[in-house]
Amino acid sequence: MSVTDERKDLPLTRYAIERASHQDRLSYAVVLSELIARSDLQQKELAEASGVTARTIRNIVQGKNVPQVDKILALMRALGVDIDEGDDLDVRPYTKMLAPVIRRIDPDHRAAAVSDAIGILSDAAVAHPDRTRVAQVTDISRRDVGGPGEDLQTVPLDGAKLAASTDNTAVDPARGEN
Repeated sequence: MSVTDERKDLPLTRYAIERASHQDRLSYAVVLSELIARSDLQQKELAEASGVTARTIRNIVQGKNVPQVDKILALMRALGVDIDEGDDLDVRPYTKMLAPVIRRIDPDHRAAAVSDAIGILSDAAVAHPDRTRVAQVTDISRRDVGGPGEDLQTVPLDGAKLAASTDNTAVDPARGEN
């Protein structure tokens, strides 16, 4: 089996990388080399962003050494790979509490029970949103909206166009748009 075949099943998660064998770390080195080649970052910029020396990065790219786990993790993060699978450390204890409860549910009824739990948790997220996450989701830069000099706060709204629209999304009453 070639390195290319092995990479097909190579999980890009913190858990897998931390437990990677010597051979797996060789495969991660190949993946890193490909990611670095496709990246817009220069090796010096990648070194600064990851805390890994430019020499170590060069050795990984050239296949001269097997990267250490901490170097793989740092480079993956700097290259924008979500090795934590969106798993936030502050949420992990709660997901660990839920797993054993979910396992105790009959498999035939598990999906429905989890769906009910998701509904309850979604209601709680709406009622008590994490303001830091809301800011990340709603932060839209001016260049993403409208034409030159327009953004979500200053773009003029045409009442006739709004009335004729079939779009049922909410309009901001604080701006007098109703």
